[in-house]
Amino acid sequence: MRRVLKVRDTQKRLKERALMQAGSHYALVENNAQRIRNLHSETHQSEVAVTAGLLAAKMELSDRLLDASHLVDASVQAAMQSLAAAERQNFAAQAIHDGTEKLLNAKISLLRKADARQQDVSSNILYNIDNHRKKERSDDW
Repeated sequence: MRRVLKVRDTQKRLKERALMQAGSHYALVENNAQRIRNLHSETHQSEVAVTAGLLAAKMELSDRLLDASHLVDASVQAAMQSLAAAERQNFAAQAIHDGTEKLLNAKISLLRKADARQQDVSSNILYNIDNHRKKERSDDW
């Protein structure tokens, strides 16, 4: 039973590590998405266009940033789903670990009670044998 608990503990730690990795990946992708949104909004803030070439470059950059924003938004959604799946798996692993730990503790408690009961029975038997011998000795007199 202790081996099973060790396996469950290892599974729980692996799921916790996967959850942390999914969380950091989500934070990284979300940070990148925010940076792209900020760059896109900065391209529209400056109203000064010196030449037509500069305006065309600015519009092209804005379009590319908008396309990148759409792609990163899809990555953010995938990272959120991955994080949610990791959270569910972590919760399930924690529940399984806790259940196994409770079973182990119950089994240990049961074995201790059985051992104490066995010791009580053994001491009662020895006590009765000793009393029976004493009684036999007293009957012999």
